[in-house]
Formats: sequence, structure tokens, C-alpha cells
Amino acid sequence: MNLNATNKLIKKTRRWHKKTGFSLFQRAACHFERKKKEAIFSIIDDLKVQPDDSHTSEPMQSNIIWICWFQGLDNAPELVKRCVDSVYKHSNGYEIIIITEDNFSDYITLPGVIIEKYNSELIGKAHFSDLLRCCLLYEYGGVWLDSTIFMAQDLPSYLANYSFCSLRFTPADCSGSISNGFWTTYFLVSEKNGYLIGNVMNVLLEYWQKHDKIIDYFLMDYIFSYYFENDSHSREIILSQPVLGENRFLLKNSMNEHFSLEIQKQFMEDPIGIYKLSYKGSYRTSNNGQPTIYSLILDGTFELK
Repeated sequence: MNLNATNKLIKKTRRWHKKTGFSLFQRAACHFERKKKEAIFSIIDDLKVQPDDSHTSEPMQSNIIWICWFQGLDNAPELVKRCVDSVYKHSNGYEIIIITEDNFSDYITLPGVIIEKYNSELIGKAHFSDLLRCCLLYEYGGVWLDSTIFMAQDLPSYLANYSFCSLRFTPADCSGSISNGFWTTYFLVSEKNGYLIGNVMNVLLEYWQKHDKIIDYFLMDYIFSYYFENDSHSREIILSQPVLGENRFLLKNSMNEHFSLEIQKQFMEDPIGIYKLSYKGSYRTSNNGQPTIYSLILDGTFELK
């Protein structure tokens, strides 16, 4: 199957469904997405990576929060800096380690062929970051946060009780979500030597040792999905998580609003206070003469009362 052609068909049928409202186009998009998943699962099968039952999982070591910005935070956009500031403020005693281009090899050792492919840009930074997060979580345990995660509440201590946890959410029917709401790769919690994260790591390692280009931007999501559908223990681990991510885009969707009592109430009712942002968004600093939430974040005064 030509995955590029399939991706175009998915985009077209979803666009036509949005434009016309005809359910036929939605069903067509779902059909093409299933075919795409089958093709990617076949590629994963060909890697012949077997689940590793030989290790013993351990509680999270040192309660570490991992964040990656390859160029170093001094060179990060202001919104990324404010996001990282929020993590320091709400880390709840966790150690925070910022992974950069210069220090990732201090924490993990990757096969030489993968390093060579990364240095020659056959592996891009986004997909190298996917590999890093799996390796770091497997080696040490802890919490992975993308650099555009903003924390408005202290990190819950109960997360350490789960062998795996993410921002589980309820998806719309045939929403196009590869995870079907069961995980987000930008917020991952894992125990050291975790069974699920180890499986995903091993597939990524094997894939990049055998391939020179990514088959799909969201390969890591498809690997999670592969184990969810084909490995009963992985499925059990994923299903054991609480639902925490229903409001994961609440902050992003409110950035251009002023911090009204109504919006404050929505934030206060959120059980975890972890939000995904994008530094590439177009945000305003004022709305009808009042500072926006984006403005409050930039000047460090966004607070839940």
C-alpha cells in the first residue's frame, strides 16, 4: 500500500465530510484509516520484535520529569520557556532533567547506526525525540513531558502508582485519533523497565536500525496501538489508567480569552491541570482591552485561585 496516497485520501474524505456533512465520506475516511493501520502493523510484524518478559518492572526511579529541547532552553521560544517554568513550579518534588543535543548521551546509549542516521538527518529531531523518551522512561522511569506542556496544578503523587499512565481521553467516533483516546505521546508516565514502554522502545530501535526513513509521522502512536490490539498484557496496562485528559486542550483553546470567572471554573474542575500548547500558534495579548490568558502566561501571572 502507498501510504502517502492513502494519507491524501484520508485528508480528502475528511475534508469532504466536514464540508458536506455526508456520512459516506466519514465512513470512507474510517475505511482508509483502517487500511493504513493494517499496512503499518504489517511493517511492525516484519521487524519480528518479541515482547520481553524477562525483566522485572520497578517503581519510578528518583521521580524524574524528562523534558527535551535539543538546542537548550536559552534558545527556546518564550512560550516554551514559560511552559518549563510551570513544570518547575508544579513539579511536586520531582527532579527535572532537560535533555539537549549535548547531554542525551549522558543518560542513554543508542546503537551507533541510529546515531549515524540522526547525525546525517535521516532521522529527524521529532522522531529521535520519540526514541529518546522511550529509552529514558525504560532506563530510569518517571514522567515525559513535551516542552509545550503547561502545568497549572501540582503533579499528582498518585501517578507513581501506575506502571503506565498518560492523558487518556474520550474520542469522538472515528475521530482519526490513532490512540482512540487511550494515550498521548506528549505526556507519558512509566515505571523503570516498564513492559509497555519497553515494547515500544524495542520496535523503534529495530525499525531505525533497518529503515532510513519514517513510514508515518505518528509511527510511535501506531506502535502503541499495535501492542494494544495484539498483546493482552499491554492492553491490560493501558486500560488500567484513569481518564485524565478530557481537558488537555482547554488552555490552548482559551489563550485568546481573558481569564473570566467562567473559564476559571472550567480550569478548577479539571482533575490534573496538564495542558498541551503549541509555540507555533497565533495568540493575542489583549482582548477588548483586557489581557488574555496568553498574556498572563508570558508574564508569569497565570494562576488558578
